[in-house]
Amino acid sequence: MNESVAKGPVCFVAVTADDGEVIGYAWADDGAAAIGWMDRKASSRSAYQASLDWWRKVKENQELGLAPRAVLTELSRHPAVGPVTGAPSKAAVEELAAIVTPADDRRLLAQLRRDDSAAWQELADAFDVLTEEDRRIGRGGGEELREGVYHVFFPVYSTALLRAVTALSGVGAVTPEHRWMGQYMPELPSDGRLHPADAVRAATAVVRGERFCDGTIAEAVKSGLFDVIGESLRIWYRTSAQ
Repeated sequence: MNESVAKGPVCFVAVTADDGEVIGYAWADDGAAAIGWMDRKASSRSAYQASLDWWRKVKENQELGLAPRAVLTELSRHPAVGPVTGAPSKAAVEELAAIVTPADDRRLLAQLRRDDSAAWQELADAFDVLTEEDRRIGRGGGEELREGVYHVFFPVYSTALLRAVTALSGVGAVTPEHRWMGQYMPELPSDGRLHPADAVRAATAVVRGERFCDGTIAEAVKSGLFDVIGESLRIWYRTSAQ
């Protein structure tokens, strides 16, 4: 849809779900004959699925031969779509699409299994017994399988560390509601505490990321982020009961 050529001012419309969550933004630049769709990065799974349908609507209207802004005008007739609004650049719309709202935080915290006391006890026990030896990451692989063909190296985690990883899933901190690909990884805070929603984001990105890139857990352990995730979640559990 010629999305990459927009450089000057653009116009856009916001598309909203029935519950008020912003699904994403369709934008247009008549001067560059460019139009596109941006899903909101922190949106829920349901909003993301809906965004795929709206992307198709944008494309279908463009294929009717309408000018980019006319496509937005046509979309704005839908009750889920806001008015056509101006923006100084495509980047300004991207900034809107990157906003994380308090509702996003609440949705992630709702994934935590607050009433499963056994799961939270297991999380506490799993992190409490971790030793420095448990946190040392071994290395496997590297052997020659046949002439000129070698097994790639991979991290080897201790049983105790893997227990803590599993415990994060047990309390609901590893959730598909956080679409971690393409989103930021929460940084290690100077005070050693994460906002509980950021702890869910980090737990999801670390645990799910290991499936795609060996060593994601190892990096979180080495930086201290892994322990901060566990502690932040435990603080949330204790304080949420008060």
